[in-house]
Amino acid sequence: MSRFLVVSLNPTFQLIMGYQKVVEGEVNRTQNWRTEFSGKGLNVSRALAKLGNEVTLLSHINPSRAEELRTQTDAEGFSVSLVEDPSQVRTCVTVLQDRMRRGMTTTELVQESPRIIGRDTEAKIVRNYIQLIKNADCVIITGTRSPGYRTDLYPDMVKAAKQAGCTVILDLKGTDLTGSLKYNPDIVKPNLKELVQTFGACSDPVEMIESLPCKAVITNGSNGCFIHVPGQELEHLDALRVPSRNTTGCGDAFTAAMADSLMRGSSLLDACQAGTRAGAFKAQQEPF
Repeated sequence: MSRFLVVSLNPTFQLIMGYQKVVEGEVNRTQNWRTEFSGKGLNVSRALAKLGNEVTLLSHINPSRAEELRTQTDAEGFSVSLVEDPSQVRTCVTVLQDRMRRGMTTTELVQESPRIIGRDTEAKIVRNYIQLIKNADCVIITGTRSPGYRTDLYPDMVKAAKQAGCTVILDLKGTDLTGSLKYNPDIVKPNLKELVQTFGACSDPVEMIESLPCKAVITNGSNGCFIHVPGQELEHLDALRVPSRNTTGCGDAFTAAMADSLMRGSSLLDACQAGTRAGAFKAQQEPF
């Protein structure tokens, strides 16, 4: 069992609805639906806890929703360190349509994150983080931070975690990713679309991956993933072909299983194989 600190400064409430078919311009009713707190950080924390790890999720939350979130995370077997901020929690909607032989299709309707508005929210997040890394073996920073946090917050967190002796895994994109590379994270894990968005659509994807200065795992949905170790030949790992019921959170399941396997002493290739199995298992789970 390892001690994980998951940082995700983008609280998300999710509504999942299932249909046989959605008709545009009509009222579409369903009895297949559920709601829960979700998002990348919570998905990763949930999966790590199921694998038997000690997990703490660090985030901010509107005070009116704090107890609701704590109740859910307690039931799911991990702890949460919350800084209260008056900003609203975004709601994201997942629409599943049953395509019979092709399985479920997943459509995401995503609200952009509201800006944090507490005057000392970031300072409190940093204080909590500095305390939490003292008891963490591995830090996972995942997802886009909400507007209002300074642009170098995640790089500074990487620097502090490395100084504290933690393994650091990043599932980030954009300047959060590029700014963090100089502090030598152990693994970066954007998907291919995020990598292209970060480094430029005109670049060759393979050259882009091979230019990364640290170990990297670049996921690409049903097309598998690329595994990059500086100084070694780029490897490709195929995805498992399974009937899909809900692809939401498959990448987060991959991240959690990969991190768990690495902290148990596996090679990066073996860890990615564990991640691939976890992502495939998540895709097959019944959503309701």
